[in-house]
Amino acid sequence: MVRATVMAASIRSTLRRFETHGWEVWLIPVVVAAAGAVVMGSTGADLVLLRGLVFVGGPLLILSGLHARLADYLHAPSRHRLLALPLAPDDHWVTAQRVHRRGLAMTGAVGALAIGGAALGSGTDLVPAAGLVGDWLWLWLMSVLVEPLIPAAGARLGQRFDEERTEHAVLERLGGGFTIPEAVVHLYAPGLVVGLAAALAMPGQLWLDRSIDGIASPPGLAIGALVALAMALGGCLWARRGYAQGFFGSVPWLHEAIRTLAGPPVPEPVPTWSLLGRDPVGHLLVRQLWRTTAVPGLRLFAMLGGTTWIALAASPSVAALATVLALVAVWLVPSMRIRALAPGRARLCAPLPLPPAGRAGRSWVLWAVVLAPVAGSMTLLTVLWSMNA
Repeated sequence: MVRATVMAASIRSTLRRFETHGWEVWLIPVVVAAAGAVVMGSTGADLVLLRGLVFVGGPLLILSGLHARLADYLHAPSRHRLLALPLAPDDHWVTAQRVHRRGLAMTGAVGALAIGGAALGSGTDLVPAAGLVGDWLWLWLMSVLVEPLIPAAGARLGQRFDEERTEHAVLERLGGGFTIPEAVVHLYAPGLVVGLAAALAMPGQLWLDRSIDGIASPPGLAIGALVALAMALGGCLWARRGYAQGFFGSVPWLHEAIRTLAGPPVPEPVPTWSLLGRDPVGHLLVRQLWRTTAVPGLRLFAMLGGTTWIALAASPSVAALATVLALVAVWLVPSMRIRALAPGRARLCAPLPLPPAGRAGRSWVLWAVVLAPVAGSMTLLTVLWSMNA
């Protein structure tokens, strides 16, 4: 028994080396939470409106980082590469849970800080502000319990069913020909489960809000909150079993659908303006940055366009500055991934006739490309705000 436990721990420790998630798990929730805090801070101390924003914005915050938290269960390339090895589905589940739990903890923390800070900053009293944070944390708890249903449903319903089966007919109809039936569940499950979490959280949120307002709650509301909690716990307990039942039958079909939708593996073209000078190591770094960052052009455009619009249309304020910093982070943070590729670059460049910095895989070109747009945006912002002051 002890030997089996040690072996399982060793296998799972090895599997964790295939994890590729870093900033994706926390960056998007932080940006969405910051934007939500700006919106809440601009509404004043209207408690009803603030509660409505928490009710609407809470599920959006949960949804924002969902893919990064759950990708390791089924979508990660390592799941497909390791499929042929004699590893139990439980090993894959436990390995993916590590990233999932870390992302959930980060989302819960930034959501609580954003809601509490925005409520207190808008002039809301301490007890109602604590109630808003409580509403969020109850929704977050429901999400913690029901989110494992997403990979479980993806594994269970992502298998190939016979054409005579009801599951095949339903999935084919829901897909509408957009993708293969085995991948349809991955289009619907995230939104449906987040909606389920919001629905299960409603009785508890209503009971908490009525208690803070000093209004007596009917017994059915507390019972409904407990029933919702029991349902969420039941789904959480089933999820691991459902994942194990369909893991081996669903992963190949999911990755076939991903390759089909992605098209042929043609590298994304790097804009010529970013290839400054004639430094080959600098060009290599820029290409790595551009091709390992999701939608880099959109990130750059969002930072430049958003900062310019704020500089022209908004007056200096904490909310406007927080939005600018969030846009800058969306562009800057992915460049940190290039540091993880430094050992490979150093091995590649070491035997080449390059300066010492080049042989170490470093170049000023990358930082010029990354920091020049940020410096230009901040200079424009400073000049225009100084003129309006």
